[in-house]
Amino acid sequence: MNNKKIIGALMTVFMMVPLFAGCSGKNTTSVGASKSPQEINVAFGDDMESMDQSKMADTVPGTILNQVNECLTRIENNKLVAAGAEKWETSADGLKWTFHLRDFKYNDGKAVKAQDYVYALERLFDPKVASPNAALFYVIKGSEEFNSGKGKFEDVEVKAVNDKTLEITLKESTPYFLQLLTMSCIGPLRKDVVEAQGDTYGTDNKKLVYSGPFVVDEWAKGSKIILKKNPEYWGAKDVKLEKVNVHIVPEMATQEQMFDSKQLDIIDSVKTEYSDKLKDKVSKGEVIKADGYEPGNGYVAFNSKDKNKIFTNAKVRKAFSLAIDREQLINNVTKRGTPAYGFVPYAINVGDIEYRKEAKETLKDVKGDPKQLLQEGLKELGLNPNDQITVSYLQSNTKQTTKSTAEFFQNQWESKLGVKVKLDIAGDGATFNKMIRSGEFQIVQSGWGADYNDPMNFLELLMTGNGNNIPLYSNEKYDALVKSSQKTNDMKKRLEIFKEAENIIVNEEALVAPLSYAIKQAYVQKYVKNMRLEVFSTKYDFRSATIEK
Repeated sequence: MNNKKIIGALMTVFMMVPLFAGCSGKNTTSVGASKSPQEINVAFGDDMESMDQSKMADTVPGTILNQVNECLTRIENNKLVAAGAEKWETSADGLKWTFHLRDFKYNDGKAVKAQDYVYALERLFDPKVASPNAALFYVIKGSEEFNSGKGKFEDVEVKAVNDKTLEITLKESTPYFLQLLTMSCIGPLRKDVVEAQGDTYGTDNKKLVYSGPFVVDEWAKGSKIILKKNPEYWGAKDVKLEKVNVHIVPEMATQEQMFDSKQLDIIDSVKTEYSDKLKDKVSKGEVIKADGYEPGNGYVAFNSKDKNKIFTNAKVRKAFSLAIDREQLINNVTKRGTPAYGFVPYAINVGDIEYRKEAKETLKDVKGDPKQLLQEGLKELGLNPNDQITVSYLQSNTKQTTKSTAEFFQNQWESKLGVKVKLDIAGDGATFNKMIRSGEFQIVQSGWGADYNDPMNFLELLMTGNGNNIPLYSNEKYDALVKSSQKTNDMKKRLEIFKEAENIIVNEEALVAPLSYAIKQAYVQKYVKNMRLEVFSTKYDFRSATIEK
């Protein structure tokens, strides 16, 4: 989902930018494009495909859904806090969890019930729904069997004891279970609303119900999403914003212009040039800067089930990975993030251990000629290494940044490996995702932003059957290794398991070619106060934000 303390304390792992309250002095700046005192403007590069929480795994719908639905728990000020559940307890062995819901309603006035959380999980695991996030919750007893078509939902150990009590039983004690419950895919879901809409569920914001601090008041596809305060929200008195305008702006240059003219109140993921341009405004206190590592990565994935056989070979995949000059990519092309030689990014912990500081990036130390490695791989496939081979790279969209990155890869592989690289372009986001899920590609670039703070959230992506397993990788040894991390609370042991698993997918099997670790460079107009920039499950959290005239 598809993404921080201020630099200075920054090279330690953190979960979000701190509150911006008190960052500036007396303020006389106008609110710019805002039409009311408590109205904020932000931008996303892409629109939502749907608001169906069971089917979405991207940052944009994840962010919107987290603002309009109330999950059992949420992250606030770097800590996990109660949300839809006001309290909970667990059995001595850490397997049975009992959640007690607070008394709250949907925006249509109907009460939120424990049965709604049960239905959300039923739909998440239903194999007919094919949720990409289902595997994240396989820690729940009986869920994997149901999701894989080998069991029934009646055997999934999730039940509503009564309207306000939810009981969940796990297969084994799971250190990050409460963090999983912050994810929008298991927010409360009304069966009557879903069934009334059938296959069209999630496409019309007016036909949905909302339990969070905001409702989706308007959704002009490809243009904007407007959130308005939900007066039925249990914590409505603490929500100051009346309106959130989410503009869909694909080109970063346009977002920059809008921020300069105060048509946007927040901008993030900016390039180095724009960050340099804002230095003077930051020093004058006109805008507030927050930056640092965030738990996200960028990587190239190779189709291990390649119909043309080329990328079914580990040596071929590794040759393409080693041929990429990551420093040049980051410094001269994308101009954001920091070069990566591992799959798990910074800002991820194993308990209290900072994973990336302890796990060596062994790909960085690999020596040898990528072209020779390619030839060895082609021989293993029974192909003549002297013959010209052509491979295809799937480009996700027509944005200039995407185009420049694709052309960079094309040049790297053609010049260093002697291959011909054909660039295919998906027409839109839905087509791109469909092509990936059906394996209609050889090479593609992707990325992942953490849903919770544990390396498992990245390494489970390459497990057999995971809905976000882009390389379509399947290896029983790897699956067993990653699953073993769930069976112990010994964090040092888990660290060693994760190191071994990462080495398999990056070095031994080279299913992925790490490219970058995410760095958050966000800028906020000085009249915005108490705004939280999240990094797990969601991009922004507006529930505490205010606008000062």
